[in-house]
Amino acid sequence: MNWFRFKGKPSAGRDEGISLGREDNERVERWQRAVKRVRVTRNLLKLAWTAGPVTGIGLYGGYYIGYGRPPATDLLIYFTTFTILSGLLGLLAAIVYDTTYGAAKERAQQDVLEAVDLLGDLILAVRDLAMEGFEPEIRRREAAMQLLQRVDLSPEAVAFACEELIGERELGRCLAKIDTFRRAGLYSRIRDLHQDQGEAFDKALSELHRVAPLAASVLRERYMGDAPKLQDGMPRDEFFLERVMAAIDQDNLLLMTPADVEAMLLLAFELINGREIPMLTFSYAGRWRLASVLDHLEEQRSRYRVARAAGSNRMRALATWLVEVEVLAYEEVPEGISASLLVDRVVAALDRLTRQLDAECDRLRRRRHGSTGELRRLGDTLATSLRLYRMAHDAYRELGRVHADLLRASEEWERLQALPGEERGHLHLGPGRKGLRIVERVIALDEDAREAVCQHLVNYLHGEQLERRGRRFFTRQDGRRRALTLEGARQLAVETALALDPHIRLSRPEVQRGIGASRASYLGNLEPGMSAHEKRTLGEAMAQEVVQDMSHPAERLALALVRHYRVSLTEEAKQFLRDHYGAREQVLNMIAQSHAEEMPQMNLLSQRPTVVPAPRRDWYRSLVRARRLLD
Repeated sequence: MNWFRFKGKPSAGRDEGISLGREDNERVERWQRAVKRVRVTRNLLKLAWTAGPVTGIGLYGGYYIGYGRPPATDLLIYFTTFTILSGLLGLLAAIVYDTTYGAAKERAQQDVLEAVDLLGDLILAVRDLAMEGFEPEIRRREAAMQLLQRVDLSPEAVAFACEELIGERELGRCLAKIDTFRRAGLYSRIRDLHQDQGEAFDKALSELHRVAPLAASVLRERYMGDAPKLQDGMPRDEFFLERVMAAIDQDNLLLMTPADVEAMLLLAFELINGREIPMLTFSYAGRWRLASVLDHLEEQRSRYRVARAAGSNRMRALATWLVEVEVLAYEEVPEGISASLLVDRVVAALDRLTRQLDAECDRLRRRRHGSTGELRRLGDTLATSLRLYRMAHDAYRELGRVHADLLRASEEWERLQALPGEERGHLHLGPGRKGLRIVERVIALDEDAREAVCQHLVNYLHGEQLERRGRRFFTRQDGRRRALTLEGARQLAVETALALDPHIRLSRPEVQRGIGASRASYLGNLEPGMSAHEKRTLGEAMAQEVVQDMSHPAERLALALVRHYRVSLTEEAKQFLRDHYGAREQVLNMIAQSHAEEMPQMNLLSQRPTVVPAPRRDWYRSLVRARRLLD
């Protein structure tokens, strides 16, 4: 029970006060909700019916048919009592189960809904944040291109977007007419407009193509009478996950673009709302040492990426916290600073904070200018900093262990690469049980994984204190606030990758290929101010609309087999990929003609993890001294 006491003026020698209390009824309310969900009244009526007429008639009839006489009264009482007690125990077990697991399940569902709500707003916020970094001219083109990619864009809006892109009002009106005829299916009239305005439109598109090729491509599709379809989804940058992982590998968030951040949040939004992304992998039977060793190396590298991201994100979170409480200046820990320098400056800041706390303790002990309020503030700041530092230290210790495993896997790969070609164990395709088999899999989150991911994200967002305030998110601490920055957005993208990786193995190359080759769900109807239920309904509907196209995953798989696994793409293999997955013949021919590239040699010793020293004892001693003075 939380009490807030306001003491009034003493009256008649008695110290009277007014106490305001807020009773903690959470446990009582949980039991009340469980009783309502289990529907005790209805179950008691069913129990009375079962223990009374049903048991009596069943026992009497069965006993009479079996033994030719009615049952004794004590036997009837026994079965009736047994039925009542069994039913009551079952009802009690259902209520207890609902108050424990049911309450946890209810909280998990609330986390899912809150994560959908927050991710939907964050996608819009990051999109607008990225737009702010452009020059006005580029910003106008990017906004117009996003308008043209909307499925439900009106003809007037099409004309407006066209005018924003090429600055021609007449061509904008022509495009609006084309869109109107498209809606009516009058493509013959569209061809008439092409004859009238074709030359002027081609000239305008050629000028636009020099500065904005993608915008020119989108505008040409509108001009040809084509419009985006829900089934086609939205184009996804197929290498955005590689850039996210590169930012984690090199501990440099600047390698991640704002568009990559939006794509990462969009992927999480899709998967939480039930999106299933197909991917193609392969399995092999036989003695193929190259593949097995490379698979082990990729497995260790993916673990290293995740461990490095966890350590870097924890240390950056501590630095951000120290900037928030004005222990560190942002100029000392700017975005893009190396991990080793970041650790040194954070440790130096904690040393300064400890000295400030010691000085405040000395002043308070001498009864000079010390203040318990200031001492409490410094103590709370140091306690929170030590908790965050301990988390970062543990994460970097785990990173050191994972790095040692990666070194051993890399040494095995280099040893195999040094062998003569015939001894490497190159794959030889042929008939029989041995050889390569393509495996079709689906990237998706089941119910438990969805709840775990949402709980991870919600806890992180609550820890960062991200709250909606109008059109933007703000980080609030001690009454202060600042707008969401690109650095904070990039950290959020890394945390999203950490939340997804244990469930879909996001750091695996085949998963990255599968996601990169897929189309994203269309979220053009996502708008600011939508409720959480509206966002969830939209996300689930759009996840079901996207058509599963296997042609791009097949092409990416073929490229990986040729480049990394030294597989020759024969005519039979190309025919199989064309017939079963719709892969493009021209792309397969280019892949087959390319030479297998050697895997880049990684000097993993030069990428030794940053050493994070253990928390110093004098930090804890200063905190203990402060707490003793405050007690």
